[in-house]
Amino acid sequence: MIVPYLREDLEIFRGNSREDGSPAWLLYDALRNKYFTLGITAFRLIKNWRGGEDIKSFENKINKGGIETNGDEIKSFIDFLQQNNLIIQPRGQNNSLLLQQKNTLKRSWILNLIHSYLFFKIPLVRPDDWLGKTLKYVKSLGSKKFRSVIYILGFIGICLVIQQFENFLSTFLYFFSFKGLMLYLITLVFVKSLHELGHAYIAKYFGCRVSAIGIAFLVFFPFLYTDTTDAWRLRNHRERLIINFAGILTELHLALIATFLWAILPDGGLKSVTFFIATTSWISSLAINVSPFMRFDGYYVFGDWLKAENLQPRSFALAKWRLREVLFGLNHKPPEELNPSRRWTFITYAWFTWVYRFFLFLGIALLVYHLAFKFLGILLFVIEIYWFILQPIIKEMKQWWFMKSEMSINKKTIRLMAILSIILMGLFLPWKSSLKIPAVYVSEQYSKIYSPYPAKIEEIFVEKDDVVKKGQYLIELKSPQLEQKINSTRRKIQLIKTKINRISRSAGNLDQYMTLQQRLIELKTELTGLNKLQSKLKIKSPTDGKIKNFSYLSKNQWVSNLDELMGIVKYGTGNVVGFLKEEEIYRFKLDSNAVFIPFDGQHNNIKLVSKSLDQSAVSVLPYPSLISKYGGPIASRPFISGDFESRPVTAHYKVSFDLINKDQTVDWQLPGYVHVKGNRYSPFIKFMKNILSLLVRESGF
Repeated sequence: MIVPYLREDLEIFRGNSREDGSPAWLLYDALRNKYFTLGITAFRLIKNWRGGEDIKSFENKINKGGIETNGDEIKSFIDFLQQNNLIIQPRGQNNSLLLQQKNTLKRSWILNLIHSYLFFKIPLVRPDDWLGKTLKYVKSLGSKKFRSVIYILGFIGICLVIQQFENFLSTFLYFFSFKGLMLYLITLVFVKSLHELGHAYIAKYFGCRVSAIGIAFLVFFPFLYTDTTDAWRLRNHRERLIINFAGILTELHLALIATFLWAILPDGGLKSVTFFIATTSWISSLAINVSPFMRFDGYYVFGDWLKAENLQPRSFALAKWRLREVLFGLNHKPPEELNPSRRWTFITYAWFTWVYRFFLFLGIALLVYHLAFKFLGILLFVIEIYWFILQPIIKEMKQWWFMKSEMSINKKTIRLMAILSIILMGLFLPWKSSLKIPAVYVSEQYSKIYSPYPAKIEEIFVEKDDVVKKGQYLIELKSPQLEQKINSTRRKIQLIKTKINRISRSAGNLDQYMTLQQRLIELKTELTGLNKLQSKLKIKSPTDGKIKNFSYLSKNQWVSNLDELMGIVKYGTGNVVGFLKEEEIYRFKLDSNAVFIPFDGQHNNIKLVSKSLDQSAVSVLPYPSLISKYGGPIASRPFISGDFESRPVTAHYKVSFDLINKDQTVDWQLPGYVHVKGNRYSPFIKFMKNILSLLVRESGF
């Protein structure tokens, strides 16, 4: 094998020392603006490189020069150079490799397309010359005096905002208008541009070249980026840390200034602008960029703080190694030798990153699913789940399969097989039988007590939760207005009687006499009604029961005839009504024992027996306590026919339950869950049915 020729445009720089203190060098590929870290052996090979020689003779010359190496190490280093296109390929040589790469590209065009959809970059400007010319004008912005002024103003602004925090929060409502959304997007571009300029100017200040500022897309979500790859040249670890932290620091300074301005500016457009700048900067800096689990600023800051290059690949490799050792006891050497504390730091970071990314990518997949039209949303959702979640798991499972010959039956293997068996049995075996049905207890006899007339409370004879008998006095009311009407009617009657007595029964007064008699009858009827109404002001219980919904009544309180004063529940006469999902109908059984558990946790559980199941789905949900709008468990949308009626999003069927113990006492309408035994089912089968039904429903098939 012949030693290939190195590309003439490659550059070598002295780099930072490695974590173990050994020296390191950087190999710079100017065409791709990419750096490669070299150890002392690789550096010596590069310095003494002899292209065109036989590997054996090259090895002998290197060894004579005091470099201890062998042919395998040289071949491995040549493979590294070849994979990264750092060598010159002679004409006609390595055609098989090129052909293989071409065929691989053809076979994986779908994967390339998916990867391009998931993440791609577009460089917009090459600002290095412009940054060099304008650097002198912005140097003062990084001075200690300027930063001290910002921190003082920011502290004052935060204190002022706290004093009017409700007003500050109410401004968020402006986001939900079209104008507010447009202003937010403009502000976001402005803030992120300053963020990237912060990176760029600091990098330029330390003598680095800024090759590009552009826009990147993660699942079509845009964000700006600055190529500060040249920062690898810096020997000072603190300088690299400052470059990585510069964007976050710029946004924090901007947030402090905007917060102060919002607090002192009068209401108007300028104050709205400062609000958007402040909130955008705070949220972006603290919630997004600070996170070390994605390759944003926080990741590079965290890596530089740990003095760890390629933090994520190294951490993932160590975490996978540790997982395999725990599960299979392979006794493999770790991917790299680190002290125990540093190793566990890397492993812990990897696990936190995996958990963080799982929920993040799941959230992105759901967002894509809801934002795109149905078919495309489902397709992109599947791509997201497979690429970011399932594919890493499948790759690791394949690696386990390749290592099966190294696995031996030991305590760890037995433990693993037992755990996997339990998990698989729990997923696939039909062991779950209980049904959890949203339901409400409804009393069949509930009496609402109203005042028959606007009146004042004279006396209250009962209290909340008192048990009353039919005919028992509950409350006594007094209505001055009603008494005035009664007295006025009596005076009118007396006046009519006097007129009648004065009129002779002559033929000429007969018509007038008959009219007065008719009027007298009407007034007496009216008086009788008013007297009956007055007698009802001393309210009696219409039934046996218990006082509920007591409206915090007190003496001398005025009430109208529209106010419910209290309610009386006659217990042992109600039933429980539940609403069963369509996909769970096949599991429901009649005449099954059940238990009703109220939401409030204050009432005792109620034993039931399943009675009936409707054959058609309900059109509306008549019980507001079960509707999602009012905090209930059933997802629903408003129904145009009533203010409190809603239509369930998915089909629900009404089920009825009878009380076993008729003496149990609960409220008139009490929401809760009914737990009833049904036909057994497999959680995995149920999950797959839900997925299939979702696909059918959303795709419109």
